[in-house]
Amino acid sequence: MRKAAVLIIFAFAVLAFVGTVVLQSVLILQRVAAVRDVQGQVSVQARGKDDFQPLAGRERVYAGDTVKTGENGHITLEWLDGTRLVVGPKTLMTVLKCQINTATDAEMSIFKLDAGSIWIRVIKVLSHKSKFEIVTPTATAGVRGTIFSVRVASEGETKISVLEGQVAVSSSGQGEQVAQNTVATVTGDRTDIQNFDEQERLTWNGLRNVAEPILRIKAPPGGYQAKPGETVAIEGQSEKGASVTVNGQPVELQIKQRFSADVMVPGDFAEPEMTVTVKAVDARGYEALREAQVKVVR
Repeated sequence: MRKAAVLIIFAFAVLAFVGTVVLQSVLILQRVAAVRDVQGQVSVQARGKDDFQPLAGRERVYAGDTVKTGENGHITLEWLDGTRLVVGPKTLMTVLKCQINTATDAEMSIFKLDAGSIWIRVIKVLSHKSKFEIVTPTATAGVRGTIFSVRVASEGETKISVLEGQVAVSSSGQGEQVAQNTVATVTGDRTDIQNFDEQERLTWNGLRNVAEPILRIKAPPGGYQAKPGETVAIEGQSEKGASVTVNGQPVELQIKQRFSADVMVPGDFAEPEMTVTVKAVDARGYEALREAQVKVVR
């Protein structure tokens, strides 16, 4: 009898453990990044693999993957909530964690930057239960919602440049808050913070696309075309919270932040092509502009 009771208790313990594991797997969802704007030499070492393979036609980057870019390599990683990470040339970066707990809404995004440069846009304000960090050989940069860059020099020096918001930087047990339009240089146990110089401003001016909202237009095979007096459906995708207009008219975002708007070619339109302007503006006022060309057939 006692042996049977022990077996029953053991069985319940096993079921409880299995139930906890299953529940965790249901609650913890992995956030996957879409690959955009690949240029030059870019390779990926998948989680659990020993070697790097060319990125080729790969469309996603997962937690555990390591991205490496060559002399002219460049890649953009985008998440559906508008988070963007741009990887510059000669960079080695690993996605350590990228997940969300659906029960608590807590997000965990941790990246390891061993060398090179990355630019990051975290547009939404993260909860205190959430964490977004960039770990380098000399420092850790954590944010709640901001636009910033992290650079690791060949000698291990780390630079954190903040375009908007603020970044908490910790090194050797010491913490600093790096404010908007300033750069923190971390060398050993020393953190030096300076205002943007002209070169830093020029660098960010050339990378304004890092800050802009997601905005993509999906043209049909063969492109848009219509006769004078006909309408054409301009379709695309933006991000949660963005305001989208097509030729100045607001459009509503649907499931997965997709949109569609009918645009008419005027009956007296005489040109061979008509330009349709699509604009998205995020909560902070950053905007993205795209143009769709409609071929006018007669």
